[in-house]
Amino acid sequence: MFPRHFLLLYLILLSGKGLAQENLTLFFEPEINLNYKVASNYAHKFSVENRNFLYRDETYTYEVKHLEFAHTSTYSLSETKNISVGIQYRFEDSFEKTEENEFRFLQSFEWLANTDNFKIKQQVRNEQRFYTSTTKYRLRYELGIEFPLQNSTSTETYLITETESLFEVAKTQKPEFEQRVTGLYKWQLNPNSSFEIGLQYRLADYTQNLTHELFLVTGIDIQL
Repeated sequence: MFPRHFLLLYLILLSGKGLAQENLTLFFEPEINLNYKVASNYAHKFSVENRNFLYRDETYTYEVKHLEFAHTSTYSLSETKNISVGIQYRFEDSFEKTEENEFRFLQSFEWLANTDNFKIKQQVRNEQRFYTSTTKYRLRYELGIEFPLQNSTSTETYLITETESLFEVAKTQKPEFEQRVTGLYKWQLNPNSSFEIGLQYRLADYTQNLTHELFLVTGIDIQL
C-alpha cells in the first residue's frame, strides 16, 4: 500500500510544476520532535531540523544548508483550539558564508475538526525573524487534512495533505509571497511515537523572483 500512495503523492506534487526549469532546487530535510506534556492542557515541544541541498544550479550535490533548534510551548484552550509561543535558532553561516544565522519568535493559533473519516487542522502563525542585518515579519496560514488508510497490519497509517500560504515583509525587501503544498505518509509506530515521510513543493517569492523548491521531508515525533 505504501508505494501506491507515495507514488500518488509524488505525482500530485510534481504535476505541472515545471521541474526541468533552471530555478529548481531540491532539498532533503529530516526533523525530530520531542513532546513533553506538563499538564492536561499544557505541553512543550523540542525540535531539531537539518536541511541539505540535493540539487541546485543544475547540479546534483549533497551540502548542508542549515541546522535548526526550536522550542514551543502550547496551551490548549479546548479540545479543538490551541495557542502556542516559541523560539527557534538556525545555524546557517557555518555552512554558507553568504548567509546569516537567524533567531525567531513565533506565535500561533490552531483549531481542529474531527470526523469519522478524516481530521482537519487550520493554523495561523506569526513570526519575527531576526538577523544581524535586518528583521523580517512573516504571517502564515496552513490548512491540513489527515486521512486514515486501510491496511492489513496492526500498524496505523495515515495520508496527510497540507497547503500553506505565507506573506513576509522587511525594510530590506519588497513584500514576498510563497505557497507550499505537502503530502506525507505517516506511520503510528506505537502510542508514543510516529514516523512521517513525504514531499513538499514551494512556490517561493512568486510575485517577483519566482523559484521552485522541492523537499524530501522525514519526521519522527516522540511523546516523552
